[in-house]
Amino acid sequence: MDRIYLNRAPGQRRVHIEIAENEVLDLLDDFTPAGDAFDATKRLRVLLELAAKDFDEANRDDAYEADISRT
Repeated sequence: MDRIYLNRAPGQRRVHIEIAENEVLDLLDDFTPAGDAFDATKRLRVLLELAAKDFDEANRDDAYEADISRT
């Protein structure tokens, strides 16, 4: 996670974290919320799963396009 920053504006207080593609699977390996976890924790897990799937599909598309460009 290269960039982590806070938004301290009134009514918009948030933590922003950028997660590099190569760190998503590592986080998924380390992060399995218990059944009684907070909803935000469960949503984070879902988001990481969707990101991993999306990045994997993007890599397959890139490889496919690379193969086509050689023909």
